[in-house]
Amino acid sequence: MLQNAIVRMANNSLEVKKVGLTVWAAIVGFGFTNQNANLFVLAFVAFVLFGILDVYYLYLERRFRDNFNRLSRIINGYETSKDNEWIEKSQGNFLKMDASTIFLAELPHILQSWANLPYLIVFVMKIALVIAPLPLK
Repeated sequence: MLQNAIVRMANNSLEVKKVGLTVWAAIVGFGFTNQNANLFVLAFVAFVLFGILDVYYLYLERRFRDNFNRLSRIINGYETSKDNEWIEKSQGNFLKMDASTIFLAELPHILQSWANLPYLIVFVMKIALVIAPLPLK
């Protein structure tokens, strides 16, 4: 069950990347076609929103992986004191989730992942598009 949840989180992250890059490219292309600088700002906002959603899915995937590793240790009798504290705190619910924004604190660690390379490349391209002036008609 946990492995299926991990696979779903990884697939959701991939789909968010695909849709985010497609939306970004469409808005930037439309911005070049219409010579409208406001569309580049809209593309940046869309890029940031899809990026935050992707970071959230990567955060969830890491939490599910941690839960899977913890469950494996407990089942095999190799639990640590940290695992026992977690069991007492969560009362054995391995799928206990929260609706907080604590995942944003994981942002520096998640950005170091190779999974975010497409977003980092697009971010550099976006900065180049903002700095470079639009061609005149």
